[in-house]
Amino acid sequence: MSWPVLELGDEIRCAVADNPGLMTLDGTRSYLIGRDHAILLDPGPESHELDERVDALVRGSRVELVCLTHGHADHAGGAARTSRRLGATLAASAGTLSAIGEEGRTLADGEKLALDDGGSLLRVLATPGHSSDHLAYLLVQSGDLFTGDLVLGSGTAMIGDPDGHMGSYLASLERLTELHPRRILPGHGDPVEDPVPLLREYHRHRLERERQIKEAVLEGMASVAEIRERVYDALPADLEWAAESSIRAHLKHLEEMGERLPDIQGRSMDGPGHVELAERARHGA
Repeated sequence: MSWPVLELGDEIRCAVADNPGLMTLDGTRSYLIGRDHAILLDPGPESHELDERVDALVRGSRVELVCLTHGHADHAGGAARTSRRLGATLAASAGTLSAIGEEGRTLADGEKLALDDGGSLLRVLATPGHSSDHLAYLLVQSGDLFTGDLVLGSGTAMIGDPDGHMGSYLASLERLTELHPRRILPGHGDPVEDPVPLLREYHRHRLERERQIKEAVLEGMASVAEIRERVYDALPADLEWAAESSIRAHLKHLEEMGERLPDIQGRSMDGPGHVELAERARHGA
């Protein structure tokens, strides 16, 4: 039995990797964009099912480019293997290519990639925030927006300090809102059919969370863990690290906006466990 493939329009197919989890939702979504001369976006993790999943997604199409939204392993882990196996060029931001240690075509903000001999164009959008290397892609003719981990099909995205940056994330949300996309096709979760209200809600949610964090600091919360307990509802233990990473990003943003904050325990990523936290963020787990 072949891997399930979702048909999302005349030019778009999707396959979901077998890596469900608290951070990845139902699994990482890979997209084939175009038909005859196509782009494969985010092949997903290196895993036992990678080749089967990609072959089912690609069937009958020639893949010219394997593009990436960012370098986290749940999106890019299988990229090098897949691009070599398909005879396609690996393409991503300079930061992503450096992060995964691979050579390829460096994509620039605003660049337009031709599909099916130029019949359609995929526009590259620099959207840092979730990670510094993050790209989104807009299918110009249809208005479909591929958001990677910037916007998800449900829940909210993690902004992982130090590579994630809250100010950049808010600016990226504003940029995507101004594009008025027809539909969002996220890296995790179902398509979003009414994207502008969701983009605005993501922005509003982050500003509200930042207000809550500032209020907790003013009330005397002296550690990142105390702030988490104050501003977040009860979280599964496996999500506490992600919440604390986002709190660090908010604290940094508050200081960048001119707020004077006291010393807060756990603010630095230089203490014990920081390498493990960085690795968990990189692997989307």
